[in-house]
Amino acid sequence: MLIDDLIEYVLPQTSGKTIKDVRAGLGYTCVQLEDGSCGLAYTFRNQLGNCCGTMNDAGNLIGRSGAEIIPWTRSSNRLMAAIGLATINAFLNRPEVDWETGNITSALDVGPADTFGMVGDFRPILNDIRNKTSNIYVFEQDPAKIIGLYPEDSMPQFLPKCDVVVITATSIINHTIDAVLANCQNAREICLLGPSTPLCPEFFKLANVTLLAGTVVMNPELILQIVSQGGGTMTMKPAVKQVLARV
Repeated sequence: MLIDDLIEYVLPQTSGKTIKDVRAGLGYTCVQLEDGSCGLAYTFRNQLGNCCGTMNDAGNLIGRSGAEIIPWTRSSNRLMAAIGLATINAFLNRPEVDWETGNITSALDVGPADTFGMVGDFRPILNDIRNKTSNIYVFEQDPAKIIGLYPEDSMPQFLPKCDVVVITATSIINHTIDAVLANCQNAREICLLGPSTPLCPEFFKLANVTLLAGTVVMNPELILQIVSQGGGTMTMKPAVKQVLARV
């Protein structure tokens, strides 16, 4: 599984560093390491169950090693998986790296004859893509909410037709990424997108991903406040930088 391989890829890079802070917000989860670096991951707040407590380890995370928390990415508990991935991203999505910046739709090579697939409803991107091609499939877990979306179980039928595919990085948290990638065998470009994206081109080359569009935290103190106060993608903008990594 890609998640197992990702964990094994990152673990040697942890160098014994520990967790300084964890914020599980309504929109995103943030993990800060002892050196101040932060990583983000989406919070599946509607999939955390109805019980009184969503995570037994709450209150006991500070000071634990990153190497101990990273394997949580495998967990069926969506919050634990988010904390695990946010920890991975704290190690990988480093602000000191000279990342490429730019518009994601400009970076994607999409022409009128291409078929475009999107796993996750990124509406601003979709609006731009519609100016490039009319052959579009958008897949969502709950397509009934928006007319024109396809259910996830139709991906094996339609994704193999796509030349360019954009995949939400939340597919790592809910453990669907292997199934999605398995249906992208005919795509010449595959982009992993969103603040949950681990920025490690060397790793994703093995998964045939060609572009990573992720987030680097530039202001740790501010992002911790925003996440704690229920902030989402738009409200995080003053604290982060959107970057691209070619694979």
